[in-house]
Amino acid sequence: MQSVRIGKYEVSYENAEEFNEIRKEVWTKHAYYVEGIEPKLIVDAGAHIGLVSLYFAQVYPQARILAYEPDQENFALLTKNVQENQLTQVSCINAAIAPKSGEITLQEPIFTNEWRSGVGIIKGGWRGILHTRGFQVLAVGINEILQGVDLVKMDIEGMEYEVVEQAELKDTATIMIEVHPRKGKQVGKIERKLQEAGFEVERKEDSSRWGKGLSLIVARRV
Repeated sequence: MQSVRIGKYEVSYENAEEFNEIRKEVWTKHAYYVEGIEPKLIVDAGAHIGLVSLYFAQVYPQARILAYEPDQENFALLTKNVQENQLTQVSCINAAIAPKSGEITLQEPIFTNEWRSGVGIIKGGWRGILHTRGFQVLAVGINEILQGVDLVKMDIEGMEYEVVEQAELKDTATIMIEVHPRKGKQVGKIERKLQEAGFEVERKEDSSRWGKGLSLIVARRV
């Protein structure tokens, strides 16, 4: 395990290549910064080891943050990073966000050198390069967590299509969704659902080395 200082925080991590790529996206490029908002309640769905939750805690110090992460190894680091930085406004929940509550099967990497940010429903991960196996995890339905939430960040490795389709979005002002390529699924369907719900939608294509094919949808209520 290694650690490094980012902003006000000391952050522990395992995979240096994975960590540096995510740090660049979140803390250098500020991919999840939205100007002119002051959220009081934030959901970080697919929190991984906490880099976005920590970023939100620094940018929005008055906000309460609910960080959901299904993978046990990621969750251990998420909890460590939150607790050791004394971020009492961040609550860590060891669960996936899904269309409905219950248990679901996700795919996790078999080998220790593979990126655990790729844990999700797609065998082999969204790029198809991981060696994965299934595991059971608790899931919380999207509509169980949206009430009163001002800002939702969603990076759930391919399940965003089904989750957005089921989501009741009337209470949420800002949504940021990392959209992963998935056979038979269309980004445009997510965009249309958000537009029909009263959001102004912007899509940003990922130009990073490992992000080809990814896009980030930023939706703000008009």
